Amino acid sequence: MLYTEARQEILNICRQMVEEKFFLGTWGNVSVRIGEHIVLTPSKVEYDAMGLEDFVVLNLDGTIACGNRVPTSEKEVHRQIYLEREDVKAIIHAHTAKAMAVSALPVNAVPCMVEEMSQLLGGKIPLTRQYVCAENHFELGRMAAECIGDKNGVILRNHGPVACGRDLKEAALCVEVIEKACSIYLAANNRLIKEIPAKFVESERYRFLNKYGHENT
Repeated sequence: MLYTEARQEILNICRQMVEEKFFLGTWGNVSVRIGEHIVLTPSKVEYDAMGLEDFVVLNLDGTIACGNRVPTSEKEVHRQIYLEREDVKAIIHAHTAKAMAVSALPVNAVPCMVEEMSQLLGGKIPLTRQYVCAENHFELGRMAAECIGDKNGVILRNHGPVACGRDLKEAALCVEVIEKACSIYLAANNRLIKEIPAKFVESERYRFLNKYGHENT
């Protein structure tokens, strides 16, 4: 079986997301990029019944490399972000309550309010410009890839969050940071929010990527 270890890691993350109530039913999907392939969750398969053989492996052009299932309907969100971002190796699209609430607000982004946002997400969390209906998957992917820029999170309008990382563990942590940030934002929504200055967002992101865990101070 191609990419058995990656399949198991994705399955573990899916079940973690269900346990934390970040996935609802079969809403939510996970992928990892390995070279020119994307290992992706299938469409409409319950996570407690999902097995390693259910995963689909896509080529970067969107064709199926192997797998007997239909890939998640939101495969274009994953594929198009990978095409734009060489640094991203794992993506989780969740359906978390607070981020979904923010997705319905008339705002363009969740401002960078706390340290975790600058370090893990690279700053603010942008929202896509408009709602894209369920059958228009290519447009949804295009909008997500365009809007995320260099950040590790984006919120799909009237839909839910997408989190990225250098690996699945980091992507899962980004899901948590997005949900926490949205919770804080909703609580402070009627007050003036003091953002972290851009120069510190940049320096803290650089430190997290290049120095964190390797410093003596």
